[in-house]
Amino acid sequence: MNSDTKTKILELSSLPTIPVVVTKLIGILKRENASIDELIEVIRYDQSITTRIISIANSPFFGYPGRINSIEQAVLMLGFNLVKSISLSVSIFTIFPIPYTTMKKLWSHAFKVASLSGFLFTRISGNTSGICFLAGLLHDIGRAVLLIIQDSSHSPDSIQKLFQLKADELINAENSLFQCNHADAGKWFLEGLFFPEEIILPVYYHHHLERFDNPGFPHRDIALPICLSEGLIDFIKPDMLNDGQWAENYLMLCKEAGFTEKDLQEIKENFLEEIDAGNNFFQI
Repeated sequence: MNSDTKTKILELSSLPTIPVVVTKLIGILKRENASIDELIEVIRYDQSITTRIISIANSPFFGYPGRINSIEQAVLMLGFNLVKSISLSVSIFTIFPIPYTTMKKLWSHAFKVASLSGFLFTRISGNTSGICFLAGLLHDIGRAVLLIIQDSSHSPDSIQKLFQLKADELINAENSLFQCNHADAGKWFLEGLFFPEEIILPVYYHHHLERFDNPGFPHRDIALPICLSEGLIDFIKPDMLNDGQWAENYLMLCKEAGFTEKDLQEIKENFLEEIDAGNNFFQI
């Protein structure tokens, strides 16, 4: 690990360009008794967040038959936790001055992983979790962070190549270029913003399948669906947008989580349509 890289990332977390809305949303995230009215009051004056929330509420992922025209409608339709998660992730992603096409691809993949993570969490636990959805949205925030801290020592070709790699090849290439990988970068960045551990650890471990051999590690219930989703997205529809890669170890982890091969086929059939709809929605 390169301490200079970590310092750059922690400095990025404390820049004055971090909008005040992020700080307020993190405050709402930490308070269990935060209200819908408080959330609406924070985001209603940020046009980019409000527009994105309403746009997502009207996306095929949620299948709402009418037309959502206001943030109040979006909150009622999507629910407090989901709107809170999307608002926070949108505000963080938009901090970074990254080319629109690249950011759109990162956001599209993040949204698919978040959606599938939320579904798997419900199947495994019988409950819903806005925290799981949010951690899924932020699981690859480290990729955006690494793009920001690149300097003249990183050639454009080497950076571009990262978007053609998956799984261990991607992690190894990032470690070679930055002396850390995007899971490390995401962890340090979110720590700098004082995110809770229940989000930071799933972000950090989303490529570490071996970690799940320990049934008692902290926040495993949230980390597991995100890790599984990273592989399952590639199983459902292989794509270079996916930085996870379906392999035998994912299948073993799915079985340990209680999913049969029949379950996985049903998930594939049901979610394939959502992925195609999402690609159209994000114009990928």
